[in-house]
Amino acid sequence: MASVVFKGKVYPLRFDMYAMEQIEDEYGSMKKVFQELQDGSQLKATRFLFKVLANSYRSFAGEPENVTGNEIRHAGIHEIREVSAAIRAAIEEGTRSETTGGGEADDEVHDAYLEEIERKN
Repeated sequence: MASVVFKGKVYPLRFDMYAMEQIEDEYGSMKKVFQELQDGSQLKATRFLFKVLANSYRSFAGEPENVTGNEIRHAGIHEIREVSAAIRAAIEEGTRSETTGGGEADDEVHDAYLEEIERKN
């Protein structure tokens, strides 16, 4: 399970249909949030995705959804990189788990995003 530690608190992150619906409600499509991450509005998108993925995990675990995104408002560059890495890991985990009957996930948006991550690393 992808997670990030910030100010001594562990925030598990989960990328699933619940998270995807929230992202689509905010951005209109998954592709738009991923484009924003790539096009330089990374801080806003990172903070939003942190909130959504942390609350998705909390909802899945039957806990109250009380992560606002303000938890990382005063993060430094190193901490932002750690949050971004945890977000990427959660998306990769969620994408891998989106299989049916043992087949590969068929989602071009996720595949393109993961390919972009690999090129940058």
